[in-house]
This record gives sequence, C-alpha cells and structure tokens, in this order.
Amino acid sequence: MQAPSPKGYALRMSAFFGAFFFPLGIYIPFFAVWLNSLGVEPKEIGLILTIPMATRVIFTPFMAGIADKIGDRRLTLQIYCVVFAVTFAMITISDNLLWIALVMAVSHIAQSAIIPVSDSLAMAGTRRFDLDYGRMRSWGSLAFMVANLIGGVVLDAFGAANIIWVMVIGNMLHIIFSMTLPSDPRLNDNRNLSKGANLNWAQLKQFAQSGFWIILFAASFVQASHSVLYAFATIFWQKIGISANMTGIFWSVSILAEVTLFFYSKKISGRLSWKSLLIVGACLATLRWLLFPLELPVSGYFLLQILHAGSFACTHLGMMFFLTKMVDDELSGTAQGLFTMLTGLLMAIATFLSGYLYSLLEGDAFYIMAGISLFGLVLFLIAPMFSLGHINADTVPLDRD
Repeated sequence: MQAPSPKGYALRMSAFFGAFFFPLGIYIPFFAVWLNSLGVEPKEIGLILTIPMATRVIFTPFMAGIADKIGDRRLTLQIYCVVFAVTFAMITISDNLLWIALVMAVSHIAQSAIIPVSDSLAMAGTRRFDLDYGRMRSWGSLAFMVANLIGGVVLDAFGAANIIWVMVIGNMLHIIFSMTLPSDPRLNDNRNLSKGANLNWAQLKQFAQSGFWIILFAASFVQASHSVLYAFATIFWQKIGISANMTGIFWSVSILAEVTLFFYSKKISGRLSWKSLLIVGACLATLRWLLFPLELPVSGYFLLQILHAGSFACTHLGMMFFLTKMVDDELSGTAQGLFTMLTGLLMAIATFLSGYLYSLLEGDAFYIMAGISLFGLVLFLIAPMFSLGHINADTVPLDRD
C-alpha cells in the first residue's frame, strides 16, 4: 500500500519543472541564433554548444552524487539553482568568444545535476506515493513550449542580439521555485543529513552490469541524435525561408506532443514496458531524421515536430521507468547522474561534430543523425542478451530480470 503523499508534492515539483524548462526553451532553439548574431561561425557555435555538455560529462556524476550523499535533494537543488543563475548572468558582460566559453563552462558545473536530481526527487514521489511523474514533468514541457513562442516573438520584434536577456531573466525562476520544492522523502527515513545514504564500493559496483550500460548507451545515442536539431534547426528553417515566428511554432508543436505523451504516461506505463517505449523512441527518431533534410513544406515540418513525442519523450520516459524499476531510491540520484553523464558525453561529441557536419552538408547532416539513432535501436534490441539485475542500496546478491 502506498503512503499518502505530502501536501502539494506533485504541484511543487510541477512548478519547479516549469521554472527550470522555461529558460531552456529559449536556450535550445535560440542560443545558437544569438551566437550567430555576434558573427560566430557554425564550427565555433558547435564548439560553444559542446561546452556545457562536456561539463556535464565531467561533473554530473559527482554533483548528482552529492545529493545522495547528503540525503537532501531539495537543499542540493536550491544551491545549484542559485549558483547557476548567478554565474550564467555574467555572460552579458562581454561578447568575447573566450569569455562566453568560460561562463558556459563555470555556470554549467552547477547546472549539470539539476535535471537528474530533480528527476530523482520527482521519481521518489512516484515510487513512494504513487504520483504521476509524467504529469509533473509535463509542466516543464509546457513552459518550454511557451518559451519557444515567446522566443520567436522576441526574435522578430527585438532581434537576435536581445534574446540572451530572456534567458538570463528566466534563469532567476530557478532560484524562486527551488525554494518551494517538497521535502526529500528520504528525510522521513530518519537519516542524518551529514551521513545520507551509505554509499560504498560494494553498492556502486552493482552498476557494473553490461546490460545496464548497453541500455544507457542506447538511450544516450537516441538522445544525442537530436544534436543537429537543437543546434541548427532554427538556422536551417530560416535558410529555406521559414519565418522566425513559424520556427517558434514548430518548437512549440514538438513540446505539445511531448506534453501529451507525458500527461498520459501513467496509463502508457500500464500498457507499454520501458523496453517497448525505448524501441518506439529509437524507431521514430530514425524516421524523423531521414525525412528532415527534404526541405518539406510547413505542414511537413509541423508533422515531423509531432514525432518529438516519440524520438525524445518515449526515450526519456522509457529510461525513467527503467531506472525506477532497476535502482533503489537511495541510489537513484547516482543512477540519474550516470545516465545524464553518458547522454552529455555523446551529445557533446555529436554537437561538436554537428558544427562541421552542418558546414559541409547543411540539412543533409540529419542523415548522420538517423544513423546514430539507428545504432541506438540496434543496442536496445541486443540488450536482453546481456546481464541485468536490480541495483540495491543494501548489498545483496543481484536479482535477475
């Protein structure tokens, strides 16, 4: 029997997701456009966009592990949100490329663990109180969608040079809504904050399972296949004559499709396993990137953006359900951090290469992304051939699944 949830747990998590993803909804489609307005070349844009991803690779496991070590995910998120918002705001001091690169690196040390730790806190509500993770997370997607529309309007009305201010101001929402997060349920387990979870090698070595890592790699490849989309889709659409307002609508359509899937995630999880969700996500990602370079009419890209519900959202939900099923709550922050680290590594490599690919191939660079997502699909299909067991907070023999 599930325990009753603390008052407002789902609402507070939903509000935080909304606050976090609003500025991200400006950053992903329009940060490259801002860099382009400064005269930065595509190869350099790819390099700058790689910096936060590389930072996540290096720091996410450590920063996410801190949340497990001290035992209070809310406190950890509050610290990280303050540091990130303040340091990112310093990007407005100078438009020197080296300064921008330095700010991106420093600010994203703190930002690197916000997503995995907040996902871990939300999934704790799902695990312990039977809350609906998808509905909580959908508010982040809705905020992302609203930001896409606002970004398109700002871009048309005030120009690309001013889009950075929407990101900087939006990041301050992180600080405000981190203060309203629910208490970490682990505090109800009478753990001392100074000790937190008793992480040790005997527990952590359980992550060294080939099946676990193959699934992590597979999902990370599928998510990394979005790199050309995130970095250059807006520039590509503008090149083929699509207006800034319409590109904002395109991004919003993709998030609306994602929100719809998240909203019904609890029902979906009752009918589709995490394995099925991951395979569907990889298949739709491959289809999406194969069609993207064809310079379709507006209606064609409208339909392709709906496939974001499959290429991104199915993969994301599949991984959340996988980690919830396979990893104890006390180690969930570490598990989320490992997945974020690996996704960040592959995304960083793909984004760095996307600058060169787009310079050489322009829209045809999406064909390379189709190959990446197809490789992720192959990994999902062969994963059952390898060992996979439950990862426990207490050191006990592994259960086969």
